[in-house]
Amino acid sequence: MLKIDNYSLTLKGSNKVSLPVLENISLKVDKGKCLGIAGESGSGKSVLAMSILGLLPKTSIEHISGQIYINDKKITNASEKELNDIRGKEVGFIFQEPMTAMNPLMKLKEQIAEVVYAHKKEINSKDADEAVIKALSRAGFKEPLKFLDSYPHQLSGGMRQRAMIAMALVMNPKLIIADEPTTAIDAELQTEILTELRRQIDNFGLSMLFISHDLGVLRSISDDIAILYCGNLLEKGPANLVLKNPKHPYTADLIAALPRLTLERKLPSPIKGTLPSPNNKPKGCVYSDRCKKAKDICFNTRPPLKEIGNNYFVTCWE
Repeated sequence: MLKIDNYSLTLKGSNKVSLPVLENISLKVDKGKCLGIAGESGSGKSVLAMSILGLLPKTSIEHISGQIYINDKKITNASEKELNDIRGKEVGFIFQEPMTAMNPLMKLKEQIAEVVYAHKKEINSKDADEAVIKALSRAGFKEPLKFLDSYPHQLSGGMRQRAMIAMALVMNPKLIIADEPTTAIDAELQTEILTELRRQIDNFGLSMLFISHDLGVLRSISDDIAILYCGNLLEKGPANLVLKNPKHPYTADLIAALPRLTLERKLPSPIKGTLPSPNNKPKGCVYSDRCKKAKDICFNTRPPLKEIGNNYFVTCWE
C-alpha cells in the first residue's frame, strides 16, 4: 500500500542553512499490516509522515530525492490537486493533538462530513450524515447520534481522539497514517484506542503507518517496526524480533530506557548525550557520538543498510 524508496528530504533553515532531515529512507507498508516507526523526538518521524501527503509547506523544502508510492502510484512531486484527491480518500491521517487539528467552532458532524463533501461533491446531506454516523460507530462511539451536534470542547479526550479516527475512516481509505495518536491520554484510554485501531487492521484489511516514541505502544499494534534516528533508518524488521533481540545499539538503548515493572525494581537506563541537529550530524554512523559500542570505523564511515535476515535490516558496522 505504501512504498518509500531511498527518500531524502532537505529543508531550508534560517540563515540559508540546509537541514537534511531525512536521508535515504526505504520502507514499505503491506496490505492489512501495521508498520510502527519509533525514535526519540527530533528523529524525523512526523516530518516523514507529513511529507508523504505533501503537508509540509512548499516554501520550506529545499530538495527532495527518491520516490514515494501509494498503491503503486508514484506521488513524489505530485500536484496539489492530485494530492487532494488522495488525502482523506485513499489515505486517512490521524493527527497527534485533536484539539489543534479540529475546528473549535464546528460541530462534530460538520467536521467529519467536510471530508465526505470534499470527495463526493454531489452527495446529499442525508447520505453524508449516514457516512458520518457509520464512521463514528466504527471508531468506537457507542451512541454516535448523541454527539453529532457536540463541539470539540464538549467531548472528552478519548472521544476527541475517536473523532479523529472517524474523520480518517469516513471515506474508507486503504491506508491510515497515525502520528502519535495516543500521546497525552491516560493508560486506559490508550489501550482502548490501540485496540480499536488494531481492530480496523484485522477486520477491515487496513494498512497503517503508526508513529510513536513509545516502544510499548508499538509492541501492541505493530507487525513490523522501523527505528529512526536523526533522519536515518537504523533498523527495521518484525516487531517481536526487533524488540526482543535488537541488532542496533540505538534500539537496544531505547529499550533499556523504558520504565518497567520488575521484582528487582530496576531503574531505566537513560541514553547519554543529545540528538545532533540535522546540519551537524556525525561523519560516520549518526549514533556514533552516543554509542557505547562505537569503533573507529563508526566515527569515520557511514554504514550501509544491510539485510541480515528475512525482511530484517540494520545500519551498523557490528
